[in-house]
Formats: sequence, C-alpha cells, structure tokens
Amino acid sequence: MLTYEAVVTVLISEAERAGLAIQFSQEQLDPHSLSRTLSISCQPAKQRDHHMEHVVATISFTWDAALTAISVMGSDAICALYHDSDEPCLHAIEGCAYNVDLDFDLTYAIPLTEEQRFNVVNIPQLTEAIQIATKDKTFDFQPLDIDVQLHFTGEYMAFVGTVTGRQSWPFGEALHEEHELRQEIRDLMQNVSKVLDALQQFQAPMPVLEDDAENEESELASLPDRTYLRPPTA
Repeated sequence: MLTYEAVVTVLISEAERAGLAIQFSQEQLDPHSLSRTLSISCQPAKQRDHHMEHVVATISFTWDAALTAISVMGSDAICALYHDSDEPCLHAIEGCAYNVDLDFDLTYAIPLTEEQRFNVVNIPQLTEAIQIATKDKTFDFQPLDIDVQLHFTGEYMAFVGTVTGRQSWPFGEALHEEHELRQEIRDLMQNVSKVLDALQQFQAPMPVLEDDAENEESELASLPDRTYLRPPTA
C-alpha cells in the first residue's frame, strides 16, 4: 500500500500537470487520533488578472492512523497484533488488513459581485444556475452541493457572505498501486479544471425586478372570484 507521502507527491504533480497553480497548501496532524489532513487550494495557471476575483478549488483528504500503520509496517505486521501467524486470515488473502477507504473533498469558493451579494431574494435562482452550469462537468454528472452563508448587518440588512460548491471523490483500490493512483488523481484534476472553467464563465441569473412582482400581483387580482362550497358536516 502507498504511503501518505507518496499520495501527496502524486496529488501535487498531477495538479501542476492539469494546468492548476497551487496557491496555498496546509498539513495538519491531530495529536489525539494521529490522523493527518492535507488541503491544497488552486486556480487555473492561465489566470493572470490579479485585479479580479477568481474561483478557488480546495482539495483535501484525511489520512487516519490505521492507514499510516498499514502503509509503513504492512498487513502482516497488523495481523500479528491480533492472531498467530499460522492462523487462517482473510487479510492474508485480500492483501490488506484494513478496508482502505479514502475520500477527497472538493470545495469551490465562488466569488460574487456586490450586486449579487445584496440580492438575497435571488439566492434560489443563483444556486440552481451554478448547479446547471457545472452538472455536465462533474465526474458523476451530478450537481454540486451548494452552501450559501448569509450575513446580517447592525441595521438588519442581509447579504450573501460566501457561496461554496462541494463534491466528494472516493478512492479505494487505487491506493495499492502508484500507476492506478496516478491515473485516478489525473482524472480528478482534469475534472477540477473543467469545473473551475465552468464556474469562471458562469453568468448569474438576472434578479427578479419589482415591476415583475407587481405585474404578477395585478394578474392575480384580475382573475375572477371563485366560490368555494363548504363540505358537508356530520
């Protein structure tokens, strides 16, 4: 099984190969569980305009202590902790003493204009438009999960703080062979690049105008009155 360091090396190299520029990276170690977390934030390298905001993709994963033990000591050493070497064990047949399961979490920070931030009424249309723009670019052709954070000023005025798209990419057997892992991460980075391009070219829907709301109310008022009969009672 590949080590944490090998996974990180492949991840960074394939990000650069896909034309992504890594803007920020961070590693964390939990002193209690000994799990390790890596996150990298990247943008398309071709974006040169530093005066405008761009979509930022953050890729992160958590490597738990069991993965560290297996990748460093091997499955045989793990099995030796639980039973004798001559005892039949499914782990020896499967080649791994632990169910290898690793998810890469993808988040996309989507910048908004000042007008879009204060147009709170238009949030449902905004999120739907983002999902439609990226649906055919995701690896599973499913819309992104959208998180919208609202802020409120001291004058009780609401505005949109952040808009974030979320997606998860599962890994499993690819963690045993480097060439398989490299191909998986290559596909992942190409997918991230496509979603970034789609979000960068995304056009927010037009806000609902007050005139449209007034026209809708007038149309409802012009409808003929309806008579509703009371249902019979016992």
